[in-house]
Amino acid sequence: MTNDTEKITINLGVVELAQIDVLVEQGLYSNRSDFMRQAIRKQLDGYRSIIENQLAPFPSGKKWRFTIGITTLTRKSLEQMAADNEKLNISVIGMLIVDADVGPALFANVVERFSLKGKLVASDEIKDIIKTMN
Repeated sequence: MTNDTEKITINLGVVELAQIDVLVEQGLYSNRSDFMRQAIRKQLDGYRSIIENQLAPFPSGKKWRFTIGITTLTRKSLEQMAADNEKLNISVIGMLIVDADVGPALFANVVERFSLKGKLVASDEIKDIIKTMN
């Protein structure tokens, strides 16, 4: 299973860090990381429209699937799209997971275009196909 968190390192001033520690000691946050996660979420919510605008910079008339979060492409869903002669255009802000049992031929047949800002979890063969698409 893929972990949906990543570790980052930040430098904070002594004063800011001490203030966070006071809030943790008062029980408002369980720890420093909890404070940081909530502060970051609050900031991101304030910029929601800017982030969402990044999902639609593509030509109109194309059918796109847009996601902010984690999206998984399964063999079953791609096989169904191939059977229906559908092409997938996808835009993801977050993480795109292509199941390990998705073969490169199936992926290339169904996925026409995509945009990803975030993390890709896929086989090396799928990653090679994606490199040629961009």
